[in-house]
Parts: sequence; structure tokens; C-alpha cells
Amino acid sequence: MKAYAHFATTLVLTLLAGCAGGGSSPAPAVSAQQSHTAAKSAQVTFTMHWNSATTASSARAPKFISPSALSVSVTVNGGTPSYLNAPVTTLTIVAPVGNDTFAFQTYDETNGQGNVLGRASVTENIVDGAANVVSAVINGIPASLTIGLEVVRPLAGTSMFIPVFVSALDADGNVIVGPGYYAAPINLAINDPTNTGTLSLSATSLQGPASTATVYYNGGTLVSASVVASMTGVPSVSATITPTPAFYSFSIPTMSSNPEYIAAGPDGNMWFTEYNGNNIGRITPAGVVHEFPLPEAGSGPAGITAGSDGRIWFTEQLGNNIAAITTTGSIEEYSLGDHDGPQSLIDRLDGTIWATGYNGNDFDVVQMCCGNPQSVTVPTPSSHPLGIATASDNNVYITEFATNKIARVSNLGGAVYEAALGSVGPYLIVRGPDGNLWFTEYYASKIGQFSPSSFSQIGEFPTLTPNATPAGIAVGVDGALWFTENTADKIGRITTTGAVTEYASPVRGLQLNGIAVAPNGSLWFTEAGVNKIGELVY
Repeated sequence: MKAYAHFATTLVLTLLAGCAGGGSSPAPAVSAQQSHTAAKSAQVTFTMHWNSATTASSARAPKFISPSALSVSVTVNGGTPSYLNAPVTTLTIVAPVGNDTFAFQTYDETNGQGNVLGRASVTENIVDGAANVVSAVINGIPASLTIGLEVVRPLAGTSMFIPVFVSALDADGNVIVGPGYYAAPINLAINDPTNTGTLSLSATSLQGPASTATVYYNGGTLVSASVVASMTGVPSVSATITPTPAFYSFSIPTMSSNPEYIAAGPDGNMWFTEYNGNNIGRITPAGVVHEFPLPEAGSGPAGITAGSDGRIWFTEQLGNNIAAITTTGSIEEYSLGDHDGPQSLIDRLDGTIWATGYNGNDFDVVQMCCGNPQSVTVPTPSSHPLGIATASDNNVYITEFATNKIARVSNLGGAVYEAALGSVGPYLIVRGPDGNLWFTEYYASKIGQFSPSSFSQIGEFPTLTPNATPAGIAVGVDGALWFTENTADKIGRITTTGAVTEYASPVRGLQLNGIAVAPNGSLWFTEAGVNKIGELVY
């Protein structure tokens, strides 16, 4: 461990320095005595107090050097070094009167051999016939680094400052502890693969062992990130922060409102449908809920999505409308004119909104500017279209909940194609980050993977909890798919390679359904069983 070697004189010349030390044994103190020998030179005697019990109790409060140090070299003005080996305690050299540069190095072998553990250099004017005091700090020479964090699993959603513990070690593995400075600073940086911006450092450069730093976690979504310590010529090290996922829950004012689906709005809030409450709800990042009643009673709002026109679009399953609401609460409804029972919907980004006609066995389409509802019939009768998504081929895909198929249509008036699934109860569907479509299998308790290019199912992955009835599904900021488990009170996560993880809520009977990702990356979902909106921060 780096300590600082104490070079001291009792009479004429005092040299103060420091280097590495480790353990409880005090390291050598050095004293030097000067006697006048010639008009232009001075004789200097160095006295080194190697690790000893008497040094520990000395009134001079000796400093520390590396416990591995077995020799020290003294060089004057770049000349030939002189060596002092343990346990010998004195060394005499000659220093010219005038400006002299004294260089010191400690080694882990005798006669200046082996690893150099510390060094210092100081220039002072040596005055003839007077007492001269020279001070220098021998700085330990880092050969490796260590790093640690006081907290590595902070609670997600709760901000905190986390002390960072960084140490430099000399060639013999002794921690350099100061005072003094490193030959080059230790640089600190955040390695955050997903660029969440949830971590920040109080300092990015540590000049010496006494320097400190903290990392601030703002409580936001973070799968995992690292604090990296690096130094020129020394291997880098890192310490990882992985927040512990945390559930939060917020009550809805209208009792028994049965929140159904949820989406991120253009205003930074989350918007959700209240199927029984006949409201559209808005919840802020802080959990404050405001409700907007629908014009017609018993409309049964279900699906919801943010539109490219700045409004939030939703379906009215019982009122048989596709509607839009502004962020200030102005609502406009477009009647489908039949009994389609619209469910899920998407913005195709071409000026149209597409919805599934659960009862009408079709795709329903309205223009964002002016309504003009139209529909495309699904070939298989009574298929109960439910989930809807677009793919990179710009086609529209829906799940056929009752007939275990996925249907595809390119545009109004175009042919509708169906692909049979090896799945039971395909529910909601979303375009994945891998270009494939991912869907929940409500009855099979699995997650399905569908390829638009081959128009076929290419994967099926069971939930870890049997009979979990997965429902809603969304793409997280981490590039994984997140889904609700309706009867298991869990939020599931699946990577595009099929690795499944589950996070259990501490509350039971939630009846989780819709799920969406907030602008800050946290996951928001509906909890129909307890009339609340939930949030998972990870």
C-alpha cells in the first residue's frame, strides 16, 4: 500500500518523501546530516529507519513506504546512484553547494534491483555553511488498478450517490495510499451500452491516492452499466452497476374502471383506456392520474396508440368507434357503422389508422384527417382478429385469436393472406428489433416469433411460469421484448434469441394486460384486478 517515506534530518538537511506501503508495520524514516568538508561541497549522511517497532512510536510521526522495499537509491544531479540496502540504516554522499537535483527510488530487491516501487525528484539550492531543508514526496508507481462500488444493486427508480473506490497498486501488489500524485492520472468513465444517461460521475480524473469520486444514479431505467478506471500503461478495470428492478403502482380515481391497454403519448405521459370506467386516462411520470370521460356512455374503450398527428388514438369496442383525443382532452369519434367491436390499433404512418375488428372479422381503417372508415374482411370466418402490427415490408399483420393464424394485408382492396400457427390463442403482436413479429400466446403460455419474409412462425418460447396467460407485449429500450403475464402477476422479458426472464410483482391478483414503454425506458402496464396502473423500473 502506498505510504509516503519520511526522509528527515536532525541537524542540517531534511528530506521528506513518500512511497508505497502496506500492512500495519511502519516503514523507514530517513534522516540526513550535513557537515562542511569543502568550499563547494557538502557531505550528506542519510539515515534510514527500516520497518521497526521503535519507528512506530517515534514522535516524528514517521510515514510509510512499501513493505516490499529492500533498497533505496539516491542520485545527485543525474550522477551515479548510491544505494542503501536494508537493514543498513546510513548512507553518506557528497552534494555540491548550489542548485542540486536529488532523485530517489525504492526497489523490492537489494542494490537497486527488481521492481521500482516509488520515485521522487526535487531541486533545491544547497547553501554553504547553513542549515538546508529539502522536501520531496516519493510517489508510488502504479502497476495495476482495482475498483469497487459501495452499492452495485441500487433499487431501480430511486436515485442515489454511490462512492467509487479506486486504488492503484505497485508492482508487488501493495496499495498506493498517499500523499503524493500518480505519474499519470486515473481516468474514470461510464460504459453504458444503451446510452441511458442514468449514471454520471463527480470526477473523471483522479490525480493521486487522496482523490475521491462518486457515481450518481438518477433512478432511471438501466439494465447494466460500468464505471471504468484506466491509466496510461496500466490495464483498465471496471465495476458494474445493475439496479434491482422495482415495481410501483398508482391508483385510478374511478372505481372498477378496468384499465385495459396503455401507450406512451407525445407529451411524455402515459395514456390508457378504462373499459368499464368509460374514460381515457393520463398518468404523469410521477404517477398523477387525470381522466377524460368519453362522450357516449358504455363505449368500452380498449386499444390505444399514439398517432403521428400528435393525438392519441383508441378503439371503442362497445361503441363501435375509432376515436382520437388530443393531449388537452378534446375527443373526436369516427363510427364504423356496424358491430365490428374494434380492439387493437396502429398508426401505419401513411395517414391511416388500422384496427382489428374482433366481432366483424376484419381490418378496420380510418383516415387520420377525416375518418372515412373502410374495412378488409379476413377469409376465415369467426377468427376474432385481435392484435395488430406492421412489419418492415409495410404490410399489416393481425393475430386471429380464435383460429390460431396470422393474417397479412398490404392495403385496402388487396388480397388477405393467412398463415397457420403452431400456437394456441395468439393475442397481441409487435414488430421486434430483429425484424420479426413477436406475439403472446394467451392459452399456450408462450411467446411466438413470426417471420414476415417467410410468412411463417419460426419460434415459440414457453414462459417460465406455467399457465401465465401472457397478454400485452412491447419492445424495451434494452432491445428485448417485455410482456405481461395476466394470471401470474409477473412481467416477462424475452431476448430475440429466446432467453426468458420473469419479474414477480409483490402484489397478487393484478390481472395484468396492456404494457408500453415510457420515454425514460420504464415499463408501464394496466392492473385491472386492483384498478391501478403499474410501473416496472429496471
